[in-house]
Amino acid sequence: TLEKANLLKKLGLNVNLAPVADVSLNPTDYMFKRALGKPAEETGNYVVAVVKTMQNSGLSSTLKHFPGYGNNVNTHTGIAIDNRSYSSFEKSDFIPFEAGINAGVESVLFSHNIVECMDRGVPASLSPAVHQILRNTLHFTGVIMTDDLSMDAIKDYTHNTNPAVKAVLAGNDMLMINDFIGGYNSVLEAVKTGVISEGQVNKAVFRILSWKYARKILN
Repeated sequence: TLEKANLLKKLGLNVNLAPVADVSLNPTDYMFKRALGKPAEETGNYVVAVVKTMQNSGLSSTLKHFPGYGNNVNTHTGIAIDNRSYSSFEKSDFIPFEAGINAGVESVLFSHNIVECMDRGVPASLSPAVHQILRNTLHFTGVIMTDDLSMDAIKDYTHNTNPAVKAVLAGNDMLMINDFIGGYNSVLEAVKTGVISEGQVNKAVFRILSWKYARKILN
């Protein structure tokens, strides 16, 4: 982590979209090669080590993919439906995220998995209910961001309509989106028509500016 942090800083970068906080123990899982591959407690220890090392190096980190990817299929290529119980998340998937939050991680990235026990039929990245779990149950106060909204899991769900407004209404502070102009215009129109409140935008901007201030990007 220290080597990666030093390299990224030399390249002029100040955020690493890591660590992967997902718990995956089965080598056949899509996420296994990207995850630590250890149980929740060990994954939590790993997450804390990465977050603190990056912080000490002056680099910010991002936990992903909330609420925990599990053994779901690749959302780059289609919709993933997670049928696990809520208690299974409490006993395993949430643990590394809680560890990272307690270590002071600045941001959390959401998966596109449809987690049926949290919000039936809605991708986590577009679900206000799943965002409220992160805010109210895990008490995360930092920046929330989506995974790439151009992935097929979202395209298939929204039938190729721009997902930016749904992503903002869900509670994301930052959107990862290829169609930047289309997303911007959609969000701007939603604010003008009152679909998205200016108060919500202000809260998101405040969190982002606070993050930049903490990292001494802003004076």
